[in-house]
Amino acid sequence: MPAALARASAYTKVLQTYERTGSIPPCQYSSAQLSSALKGVDTYGAQYFADFTNAIQAALSARASGQCTPGGVPHPTAAGSQAARTPAAPSSVTASTDAGVPLPIVLLAVLATICALLGAAVAVTRLRGWDPAWAAAWRHGWGEAGYRAGGLWSEFRDWLRSR
Repeated sequence: MPAALARASAYTKVLQTYERTGSIPPCQYSSAQLSSALKGVDTYGAQYFADFTNAIQAALSARASGQCTPGGVPHPTAAGSQAARTPAAPSSVTASTDAGVPLPIVLLAVLATICALLGAAVAVTRLRGWDPAWAAAWRHGWGEAGYRAGGLWSEFRDWLRSR
């Protein structure tokens, strides 16, 4: 019950500010208070008073962009002027940056290139008919191992059926 009262209290305070000024100053309330007020909007309010929910979301976005932090973009003063703007966080998490390609992506590309070159080398040697003795021995060994594993699996299935 106290959480519901806190939500209702934050909702009431934010709504009173919106009704009085027509907007919600982002630095007047904390992000938790704004989120709580947004959760307090019921379905009816969300449908018929979308401008209020949009104002809350705009205030949350402004806070998230760093507008209320000491090093971020300051909010307007009482005289209406703004101090010099300092760079804030990027406007979008998915916005492009000047950073290069991440190292894991480069490593994956190098590994894929090596695998492709090895595959091409194997294909060329097989097409040209080059077959060293050690490669034939390995193929025979793997074939024999597969044959024996298949036989073992067959015996295991027969044993399961007999139970």
